[in-house]
Amino acid sequence: MKRITLLFSILAAATSLSAQSFVAGWDFDGVGSNDTSTFANWGNQAGSASAFWTHSLADFTTVFSNEFGISTANNSAAANNSFSFLSSGIDDVTGGNTGFNEFSDNVSSGEFGFQSSTGDDTFSISFDGSNWTNLQLTYAFASDQGEAFSVQTIDIGSFDGLASAQYDFTPAANGVYDNLAITGTVVPEPSTYAAIFGVLALAFVAYRRRK
Repeated sequence: MKRITLLFSILAAATSLSAQSFVAGWDFDGVGSNDTSTFANWGNQAGSASAFWTHSLADFTTVFSNEFGISTANNSAAANNSFSFLSSGIDDVTGGNTGFNEFSDNVSSGEFGFQSSTGDDTFSISFDGSNWTNLQLTYAFASDQGEAFSVQTIDIGSFDGLASAQYDFTPAANGVYDNLAITGTVVPEPSTYAAIFGVLALAFVAYRRRK
């Protein structure tokens, strides 16, 4: 019985090493229509990872407000809880969790998304990928206001292990975006590997003794 328990402990530890985690997320709540940047408000890098965007220089006065329209009208209701990438399911901000539940709960009247009016300006996200592998960008997308949202996933594994990672893209004209989330697999510390190998060694010794 003890060997079975130990085996399950080892398997659980190995599984946790390969589980996707919430690196950083942006839900645009509280972002003003004239803002040009915002920090991630959810995930392990909340408050440090950032999103920023440009505005067309032509007709600067009006386009500055309208190029990326940020409002409650662009909030994703359909895709709010379909980002099933966390090994532990949808979490909250208690017990050291990363706030995915609040990130996508869609219950507050002040929740926003953004829409690209012309599709010719850059949107960028900047984060620290140095301790991550299998990086992905997931977000809710609709082709226009009032259209159905779907979940989109982009492989950004080219940034695995890169401390100063920056992903740039040009949003589609009239495209509506919400709940941008970066996920990845944590690269374990050497001490974590040492602990697992230690448990394996103990299990082997115990097994040999019982034989």
